[in-house]
Amino acid sequence: MSEILKAMAISGSILLPVVVLVIVVSIFAVRRGEAAMGGHDPGLPSGSSSGAAAAAAGKAAPVQTRDATVLEILVLGVVLFTLTMGLLIGISVIQHLN
Repeated sequence: MSEILKAMAISGSILLPVVVLVIVVSIFAVRRGEAAMGGHDPGLPSGSSSGAAAAAAGKAAPVQTRDATVLEILVLGVVLFTLTMGLLIGISVIQHLN
């Protein structure tokens, strides 16, 4: 059983920093893109920044959607990684018991 835990610790210690690095690089890339665009929403015209102004002009206001945050994506990744490792441990234990 200790061999399984050792193997999981090694794989986790390799994979987790890689995932964190990818997320950090993604955050910097998105911020750089926002700075290049001037920090405004590309879906809105430059003159109207609110839905009330668009409604007053007779145009339909854009539907506001909520995007997933980086923290939510990171938590989802950690949860999926933990579930996968748990499943692999379970399969390994079942194979060793037979």
